[in-house]
Amino acid sequence: MKKFGKRLLSIGATVAAVLTLAACGNKSNSSSSDSTNFKGQNLKIGVWIGNDNEKKGMNDLISGFEKKTGAKVTEKVYTDFNTQIQADLAGHRAPDVWYMDSSMYPFFQKQGVLQELNKKDVGESNFYPALTKAYTTDGKLYGVPKDTSTLALYVNNDMFKKVGVSIDSIPKSYEDLLKWLPGFQAKLDKAYGKNKVKAWSYNQDLARNLYILERNGGKPIKSNGNANLSSDAVLKNLQLYKDLVATGAAVTPKGIGQGDNGTAFGAGKVAMMEEGNWTYEVQKQQYKTNFTVLPMLSYEGKQGGMIFTVGWGEYANSKVKPLATAWIKYVTSKNVMKKYITTTGTLPSRPDVAKAADLTSDASLKVHLDANAYSTVWQDGTTLVTVNTSYQNFVANGLAGKTTLKSAMKSADDQANAAIAKAK
Repeated sequence: MKKFGKRLLSIGATVAAVLTLAACGNKSNSSSSDSTNFKGQNLKIGVWIGNDNEKKGMNDLISGFEKKTGAKVTEKVYTDFNTQIQADLAGHRAPDVWYMDSSMYPFFQKQGVLQELNKKDVGESNFYPALTKAYTTDGKLYGVPKDTSTLALYVNNDMFKKVGVSIDSIPKSYEDLLKWLPGFQAKLDKAYGKNKVKAWSYNQDLARNLYILERNGGKPIKSNGNANLSSDAVLKNLQLYKDLVATGAAVTPKGIGQGDNGTAFGAGKVAMMEEGNWTYEVQKQQYKTNFTVLPMLSYEGKQGGMIFTVGWGEYANSKVKPLATAWIKYVTSKNVMKKYITTTGTLPSRPDVAKAADLTSDASLKVHLDANAYSTVWQDGTTLVTVNTSYQNFVANGLAGKTTLKSAMKSADDQANAAIAKAK
């Protein structure tokens, strides 16, 4: 999963209670500003930085904003974001604006520490609808997405050519894939040696499996936040992954001694993987993989995947709200975002930026961009991380047949709900 997904931590009741107190204060209904002259004012931003390209991109944003507005921007780079931002909020020293992973938005919104944003003022209609919806509660917008990442199917062209299988023969649905995989695995075994190359790499992680488990009314997490993984609807959907394992052609990266899908794919250990766009340049530049990117498969008649997005949130107690809003508008504007994504290699949260940057002419990147229309945002209440941890702890045994899926997910529910109850 992309880097920000790895930063998620469980949230304790004590910190939450302190944040509730921190949220009290002067908070207007919405924040709006058309001014570009903020000479002498100071803006504090909270971010994390993943690599040198992101650092350069952020430096460009800061220098450009300071030049345009006359304001001074102070950057706080978090290394343990969720822990540190909670401490800053509790201590009344939070940044005026900060990065906000979609999965953490429900927590921040519930604590009342986010400023409502004027939809028209920040240009809500310019963004992919699924992304702005991720930062909307009761029709009110509390965050603006800065980028997006989606999943797609990566296929090793050389492997398919070696075994004499056309990429066009890859099924478009999971139901058909289950029938197709054993024959393809047999060809791989013949060409490379038995089990030297596996057909399909997948993850036992709600960050990848959530959209499947939610099909046909599945609710992995109840509306009250409790885990619901052992419910009949969720178990019916989870059976898909058990069936994949039963083909003998699907493996996790860990199961073949690899750190993640991208590493397994680049090392030639798997012929296909479902992975995010962050691996695109890695496969091209580092591994020199000859690959094709295809859309995600359908399940139960509906195409799906996952979206990982980070947005900008504005602090409800900021003393410089017009300046904070001006920052959000500036960094998510068309021309500025175009320069930023060109520098960082990330995908834009606005379709007009994707077109302006000529990303839509790249067939592979277009697959990822198009996935914003049919994929599910990584978000489900304030207990998602806790539930996911328990899911990961027990799902492997159920999928491998060491225990029943019902028993495995009942254990996951019990563990997660005990942790959730303790945190209240």
